[in-house]
Amino acid sequence: MKKLLFVCMFVSTFMAVAQESVLLRLNYEVGDVLLVEQNVSQNMGAQGGMDMKIEMDMTITAKEGAVFSTASKIKSVNMNMLQGGMVMSFDSSKDAADLDEMGKMMKQQFDPMMLATISSKISAEGETLETIVTPPTPAMDQFTTQAKGIKFPKEKVSVGSVWSDSTSQQGMAVKTTYTVSKIESGKVYIDITGTVSGIGEGALKGDLIVDVEKGIQDTTNIEMSLNANGVEMTINTKSKTTEM
Repeated sequence: MKKLLFVCMFVSTFMAVAQESVLLRLNYEVGDVLLVEQNVSQNMGAQGGMDMKIEMDMTITAKEGAVFSTASKIKSVNMNMLQGGMVMSFDSSKDAADLDEMGKMMKQQFDPMMLATISSKISAEGETLETIVTPPTPAMDQFTTQAKGIKFPKEKVSVGSVWSDSTSQQGMAVKTTYTVSKIESGKVYIDITGTVSGIGEGALKGDLIVDVEKGIQDTTNIEMSLNANGVEMTINTKSKTTEM
């Protein structure tokens, strides 16, 4: 009898865990400040490659219903690039006098981006509704287009839940599928797969972890394999978000 009771209790506990479901939503408070760290590595084989690290501050400035207003600024940029046999590097922490000629040219491009403020409106489901860059900077417009995050599904998710999202940017259409692999200790673990079409053809894979309480994407890792105009390339993106 005791053994049977133990088995029943075990099965009940297992089923409760297996059936755990959570609603993924952004749950910021006005005044919250987030540090976003992003590392991008691009490998084009004999064509060269690039490694870039960007740090940004994002402040929650207002909340109206289920829409958050945010203000973001780039804190630092560190980039190393190999192209056509030429090595180029840039470090925003260095003064112009400490940079080589190529670094000084890159500083002229990055300085306007670091002075700009990105003002966005984001729904509780993670959808970016509006983005304004002040002062307007073409390079920053391209950066913000590529930096959009995950859009959460309307319904609760549990292990095995699947949803998809599609975006189109700069002539490329990206379809991404998200699958919940684990829910544990207030975190939702999600596997990522997807396809790329348009001027570039390829696939992507990766994973991310979402903090349930705030809806913050703790970490995101994505690898994209792409063929664009006959050039094979691999782009690895790693992002980390922490509350300050």
